[in-house]
Amino acid sequence: MRIKFCVLFLVMLADVAFSQSVMEALSVVQCASGDFRGVGIAQNENEAIAQARSMIASQIKSSVSYKSESKTDQRIVAGKEQLDSRNTMRTQQESNLLNAQDVQVKTSIVKSGSYGVVACMSRTNAAKPYAARQMRIADSLSILAQAVSVEKSPKSKRALWQRTSVFYSEYLENDKVLQSLGLPSEKNEEILKLYEFVKSDYQNFCSNQEIYWAGADNYGSKILHSKLSGDFVMKPGKCENGLQLSLLDSDVQCEYKASLGNYMCLFRPILKGESCAGEVFFQLPLNPALSIASKTPQAAENKLEVRIRNADIGEWKQDLKKWISSCAE
Repeated sequence: MRIKFCVLFLVMLADVAFSQSVMEALSVVQCASGDFRGVGIAQNENEAIAQARSMIASQIKSSVSYKSESKTDQRIVAGKEQLDSRNTMRTQQESNLLNAQDVQVKTSIVKSGSYGVVACMSRTNAAKPYAARQMRIADSLSILAQAVSVEKSPKSKRALWQRTSVFYSEYLENDKVLQSLGLPSEKNEEILKLYEFVKSDYQNFCSNQEIYWAGADNYGSKILHSKLSGDFVMKPGKCENGLQLSLLDSDVQCEYKASLGNYMCLFRPILKGESCAGEVFFQLPLNPALSIASKTPQAAENKLEVRIRNADIGEWKQDLKKWISSCAE
């Protein structure tokens, strides 16, 4: 037992001595100034190279991902950009190199069946995945700028603005990474102009947008207009720029039901939203429809009017906010 222990101990000492001697041999091998350097020692060459790459990946992460992030939320309120800032810490982790093929093996030492490796990676090569990502973000911003300029739907316009803000924030963050690697983007001025164009276009759209009401001249339409007016400012008259609201099927329908011996009145309007040019954006039925029964048609209508005044139009309001509050969130 003692002999086996001694043999095992000697083997361990030999391994440590080998590792130390290999490390000493590898320590004199340096990469070019500013390059990332990785070292690996293993029982086969591929594993040693993988260790060296992992070391380089860790160095790149520590170089670019420790940053403190100051996050700015951009909103348009009453036609003006409003900035809300909050500081957070975010660590951007990558478990392996996205372009491991660009790691160059500088030296490989083989001894007693084991391998020692020194590998190098230039900052230019380390920046390649981030530079490629920056180009993709820039292309996305260019496409969004073109789409925003022709979009007339308030909901879609807002979505495009929000996507532009997200992509622009990602562009700025990615540019910080490239700068830390010594390779800032060459398109910063162009991208800033694109972002400012989209922001200006959205500001102009919001500041000129109005909500117009074109409801029918009946008590159901008038009551619902009054209920909506508590949350939204609506203008009468011809739609010039913005969103026009109207009601479909706004007439109360009453008929005598012989089987019931009562008059039945039904009210099931549909709120319609469209552009001033007539492009229909949405049609929202009142859910549930309102109905009432009574012995006389007048009594039925009177009871139905009360039900309309007390109707829950919360779903309408929630959906409308996606359209007509898009410029004043």
